[in-house]
Amino acid sequence: MPQQVAELPAEVKAQRVTPRGGKRAGGKTPRRNNPRPRNRDRSSKVAAFVIVVLLFYALFTLLIAGFIFYSFNDTAKNTEIYSLRVVYDEKTIHNIPAAEANDQYGLYIPFSYLTDIAAFGLAGEGDDISLFIIGTDNRINCTANSSLIVINDNPVRISAPVMRRESDGEYLIPVTLLETYIKGIDVRYDSEKMICYVSSDVGKTDVALTLLLPEPMEKSYFPESYKVYRPEESTAQ
Repeated sequence: MPQQVAELPAEVKAQRVTPRGGKRAGGKTPRRNNPRPRNRDRSSKVAAFVIVVLLFYALFTLLIAGFIFYSFNDTAKNTEIYSLRVVYDEKTIHNIPAAEANDQYGLYIPFSYLTDIAAFGLAGEGDDISLFIIGTDNRINCTANSSLIVINDNPVRISAPVMRRESDGEYLIPVTLLETYIKGIDVRYDSEKMICYVSSDVGKTDVALTLLLPEPMEKSYFPESYKVYRPEESTAQ
């Protein structure tokens, strides 16, 4: 017996049914909820966050680089800079203001000013020179812009390099070199007036260089038993 199919009401037939193909009857495409705008908002937020992080990273890197640059170029001596007075026979013959006497490495005196207070001589030209005491074998070999000097064939590293002024080729000698290795030149600091006095008396013009060498190492001590090799002891072990 054939089955009877119930007939749909007229209201249901009148409704437009959307087929699987995506179009309704009549050829119009239905409106769908498009999630793309939300994805675009998320992408924009992520991109903005990444840009902010990169900006902070670049700023932090610049701060670190600036701190390192400042640390390498900062000099403690700049906080207390002295003017320089060159004195001979209790008379001031040269007065150098602090701005001219100080370099980033410390306090300097022109070599020509040293020749006015002691029997100094200078040999060589360019960057390699030899500073010597006239009438003696004492000499200092040095290179411009280098802190490595050789005093009487003994290499020494000082705290400030010998400089050569570009404007006139004058050699600038660190005052610390006079304090440490030259005997007969008196270096005195007046902390109240902020003046450094470099002086020499008439009777002290025969300057002698001195070099502070490290103390020699003591010889190692070995007992007598270590000096004799016994093969039977090594085989017994």
